[in-house]
Amino acid sequence: MIKTDLFRSHFIPSKKPSSKLMIVFHGRGDSLRPFKEFDKELGMRDINYLLLNAPRKFMKGYTWYGEPPYESEGVKKIRTRVFQLLEDLQVQGWKSQNIFLLGFSQGCLVSADVAMNYPKKLGGVVGVSGYFHFFPRWRNNLNSKNRKTPWLFTHGTRDDILSINETKHGVDKLMSEGLDVSWFESDKKHVFSEEDYPVIRKWVRNQMSSLNSKTIF
Repeated sequence: MIKTDLFRSHFIPSKKPSSKLMIVFHGRGDSLRPFKEFDKELGMRDINYLLLNAPRKFMKGYTWYGEPPYESEGVKKIRTRVFQLLEDLQVQGWKSQNIFLLGFSQGCLVSADVAMNYPKKLGGVVGVSGYFHFFPRWRNNLNSKNRKTPWLFTHGTRDDILSINETKHGVDKLMSEGLDVSWFESDKKHVFSEEDYPVIRKWVRNQMSSLNSKTIF
């Protein structure tokens, strides 16, 4: 079980003992509620899940940060809060290299921003139909540890909310820094689709196998 006062959350324990944890960030205007069966939908019951609600009300759901010109400060504030969550989790026994971040749309930006700036290696980052916010001198926060965090992004060629070309541009920036980034595109709109699940499942399992086969210092 996980205890946190930083976010409204829902914990889904693995069906067998597991040291791996996936933190899930929903999209703008949504909530954690649609993800309560995510372990079954993803088809991975050998990993724990921590579903988070964004802190700010927006329409019928929640948002992680505000609209421009307040977007940048909002991203930084949520980054600080997630950093604190990650530190609290490690105190509770969850190693950073065993923690995966998964975000859809706006939640992808949050996941990516955290991984780019958090000083430790994470198990991996999965972004679905998402985008990026590259702060000035963002490369300065990359170090020998967080550069080892692997990334996976999936996006739809028919996404009319977030352009696939803009996301590809962000992915190219990460790859230009030598980061381990995998890319998958499919014929979908701005949705978390059935096509995403097997891609994510295979990729996460590969990362988990890698973690189990070696000791990370």
